[in-house]
Amino acid sequence: MLRTPFLIAARSTACRTAVERAPVTRGLVSRFVAGSTLEQALPVVERLAGDRYVTLDHLGEDVTEVAQAEATVAAYTRLLAELGRAGLGARAEVSVKLSAVGQFLPADGERIALENARRICAAAGRVGTTVTLDMEDHTTTDSTLSILRELRADFPSVGAVLQAYLHRTEADCRDLSHEARASGCARGPTTNRRPWPTGTRRRWTAPTCAA
Repeated sequence: MLRTPFLIAARSTACRTAVERAPVTRGLVSRFVAGSTLEQALPVVERLAGDRYVTLDHLGEDVTEVAQAEATVAAYTRLLAELGRAGLGARAEVSVKLSAVGQFLPADGERIALENARRICAAAGRVGTTVTLDMEDHTTTDSTLSILRELRADFPSVGAVLQAYLHRTEADCRDLSHEARASGCARGPTTNRRPWPTGTRRRWTAPTCAA
C-alpha cells in the first residue's frame, strides 16, 4: 500500500534534494550513496575497491517508457566501460533492477527487459565483471527468475537477489545454487560461490540484499 507513494517521492527531484541536504538524513545518504554522477561515484569505488569487492546500482526503477529503459542501459554501459578503463573490472560489479530496463512496460515488457539485460551483461563481460539482478516486488519473482535463466544460457555468472521472507525462497536458492551462483538477504538462506561484495550506493547504489 505504501509502495506507490514512496515511488512517487523517489522520482521527485525536490524530495530527493531535501533528503540529501537535510541534517537528519544527510549522513545516511552519504554513507550509502557514492555520488549523484558517475564522475562523483568512481573515486569512491576506487577507494573501496582497494580492500573489498564493490557492487553498484543505478537508481531509476519502474520506468514507463522505452526511452527511459534505453537511458538506463546507456548509464550502465558507460559505467562498465569506465570501470574497465580504471582497471576495476575484477573488483566491482553492477546490480540491475529489471523494472529499470523495461520489465513493467505494457507491451512486451519482459522481452524488452531481457534484451536490455543482455546488453548490460555483455558490457560487463567485456570488462571482466558480472551482473546481479536485484529482486523487487514479490509479484515479479517468477518473471525475474525466468529472465535470469534466459540470461544464464549466455552469461552463467549472472546472480540474483532472493526475498528471504518468502516461503519459496529456500527452494529457489537451492535451484539457483545448482545452476550457478546465488545468495540471499542477510535475513535468509545464503548459498554463494564467492564472498558476497560489500556494497557502495549511488544514484549509483548497491542493493540492500543480494542473491
